[in-house]
Amino acid sequence: MSDDDATDTGSNRRTVLQLAALAGLPVAMSGTASASSDHDHMGETWGSTSVGQSGLNIETLSGIPLDVHSEKNSALSATTDTGAAGVQAISQADNETAYGLYAYADSSNSDSYAVYSNGDLKVNGDLQASGTKNFVQTVDTDDGPKEVAYTAVEGDRARTETAGVAELDDGRAVIDLPEHFGLVTSDREDLVVQLTPYAVDVPGLAVTERSTDRVVVESIEGSGDFEFSYTVRGVRDGYADREVVTDGEETRPEGLAGSNS
Repeated sequence: MSDDDATDTGSNRRTVLQLAALAGLPVAMSGTASASSDHDHMGETWGSTSVGQSGLNIETLSGIPLDVHSEKNSALSATTDTGAAGVQAISQADNETAYGLYAYADSSNSDSYAVYSNGDLKVNGDLQASGTKNFVQTVDTDDGPKEVAYTAVEGDRARTETAGVAELDDGRAVIDLPEHFGLVTSDREDLVVQLTPYAVDVPGLAVTERSTDRVVVESIEGSGDFEFSYTVRGVRDGYADREVVTDGEETRPEGLAGSNS
């Protein structure tokens, strides 16, 4: 390994080859994985570096284990097989804020994304966003393809909802709610039921029974045969006591682009 391969003296960076040399392992790749010791927030102390069945493993006692930059294409590409993780990021901190993965996009570029998922994104935990949560669908118009963005409705409770159309029979209707609604909806919290008749000059409607299993609707006069729509809203089971207002402020890792520091 030449001096040029081992270190970049101008920026005081460790290359991929040098990282492998620290572990005494051969590596065949190009490019650099760097941790600059010029700054307090990156690569302060290297614990161990290894290349094995898990690929390149870098551990630090503090700072950023791996800092990857790219002017074009992908800064980091990981391909994996079924049941494996291309990139695994773990945060470990006792009573402190930590980030397994921190991604930053230049806010001056509207087409820049900190994270882009070309496929489904699964989150095993809470998803928090300071902006809106949208679904975007491309549609054909007379002016060509356009994108329509619908924003998720926000609320102060973790709501569940089911809706449909039913019909009175001699002034009474029994609506059996879907089994899956009862499986995820708390039966200890009040249900909110809204009714809209699909007819004019009809007697008023009343909800005489409501549960996560069924809703019973009756006309005030005890008669009538007409359609009506209904919406039943509940609270997700296990989320009734979620705090809406909490102490704290948005924080980001110190020393990184886009941080508050």
